[in-house]
Amino acid sequence: MKKTKYFCFILLFTLLSYTILQIYGNPYTYSVTQQISTDIAGIDTSAYPGIKERIQELQKKYPNWTFKLLYTNLSWKDAIANEYQGHGSSPKNLVASSRDSSWICSICGNRAYDNGTWRCASESAISYMMDPRNMLNETNIFQFEELTGATANLDTVKTMTNGTFLQGHEQGIVSTATKHQVNAYYIVARLIQEQGKSGSVLVSGKSGVYNAFNIGASGSSSAQVIENGLAYAKRQGWDTLEKSIDGGIAFVANQYIKKGQNTLYFQKFNVTATDTYAHQYQQNLTAAQTEGETLKGTYQAVNALNSAHTFIIPLYKDMGTTVTPRPESIGVTLPGTDLVRINVTSSLKLRKSPEDSTLVAWLWKDEIVARLEKATTKINGTYWDKVQKANGQVGYTARETFDYESNYKLYLVPVNSETNGGTETPPPASNPNEKKQYNLGDCNGDSAINSGDLLAVRKHLIGTAVATDEAVLKAMDVNKDGTVNSGDLLLIRKHLLGTYVIK
Repeated sequence: MKKTKYFCFILLFTLLSYTILQIYGNPYTYSVTQQISTDIAGIDTSAYPGIKERIQELQKKYPNWTFKLLYTNLSWKDAIANEYQGHGSSPKNLVASSRDSSWICSICGNRAYDNGTWRCASESAISYMMDPRNMLNETNIFQFEELTGATANLDTVKTMTNGTFLQGHEQGIVSTATKHQVNAYYIVARLIQEQGKSGSVLVSGKSGVYNAFNIGASGSSSAQVIENGLAYAKRQGWDTLEKSIDGGIAFVANQYIKKGQNTLYFQKFNVTATDTYAHQYQQNLTAAQTEGETLKGTYQAVNALNSAHTFIIPLYKDMGTTVTPRPESIGVTLPGTDLVRINVTSSLKLRKSPEDSTLVAWLWKDEIVARLEKATTKINGTYWDKVQKANGQVGYTARETFDYESNYKLYLVPVNSETNGGTETPPPASNPNEKKQYNLGDCNGDSAINSGDLLAVRKHLIGTAVATDEAVLKAMDVNKDGTVNSGDLLLIRKHLLGTYVIK
């Protein structure tokens, strides 16, 4: 697979072919009856497993949050099948070419789409991103936030736009969003998602027109994407950024939000009763999640997480009790980098530099990022490693707790190297006279399941350190099939990533 170190810059120009209303023709006619409910306690857990418990956990922590349920009356299997379409022409869902092969469609393989840096998304990746149970946590929940009827705080909008191409345009955004009854925070998040913090050529004004929402910006190359986007803006008379933002907000409000696609999730995956499986705003598989993270980061920065927020959660028929696992291999695969998991309770700040605490983005619990540079000296009491998020954002974050903190914790846990797995205290020196206990998955007998166990199984399988002790072999046989194989390696890795629990 072709790897690229400049994914974040390419993203600003490709923008995933936001071919509004044009590429997603629906070959079938769907007629579904759907219901909205606020009765969380009344969810049938046998019909919709794993939903009620997750919502109630969030309600307990955030009592001001309100939840609505959309009973889609759609089969989960049919929903995935309808999103897994467009092979060879224009897939409904694309992922960056820097993604691991498990995220890439086996039908299309390495076939390039858009400007060449995007690939057709795999069925397992689509299932993972669409499964609402994976997103019912305080990190990903904001892709379900209702986008209508919100009253925006100007200072909050200014916090979101600080340091971006939107700085100075806050009042216009709030006024237009209010006029169209659209959540202004969502508008800012979407614009930054589409144009990047500094803005792309489509909002530079160099051509005399602006297209802030990339409407009509489609094509098979960067040049074609830009040309078509600017041509659309010229036809609309968008000769200022303000006109482009105003026209774009009106378009999104009238064509999507007011038609029932009133969450980021529904705009990405249209499982509403109108134009079901069609009329989807973008091809970027992770766009709703990424924009939701932007919203959460802003709310967190201004201490507004505990404020009133309303979320609409889709429910599908016949989902089964197993939550869709994340595709086995994860995220960005940049040359010369290693992948690390964010080992925190909630979030970790990504800052501009070790000396500059300006917020770039938030790193969320169990998120996987690429470490570009590993610090060799401490600054202000800790090591600051340079990392890159899957959406291309780059900054510095603390590798571990500060010197003045009494309880040690490793915040950046390597996915594929021997570490202590981010335990609260550094691993104690081993006692040669102490008999080790090898429980299932704990292959090195240190009373924890961590990447050291993953390494032990890997070495056993490739023959560089073959285990012979019966207790160790029993601990390695995680799937209990009587032999140590790649299936056991997979389950340990999933355990470390939080998509499976060894017990």
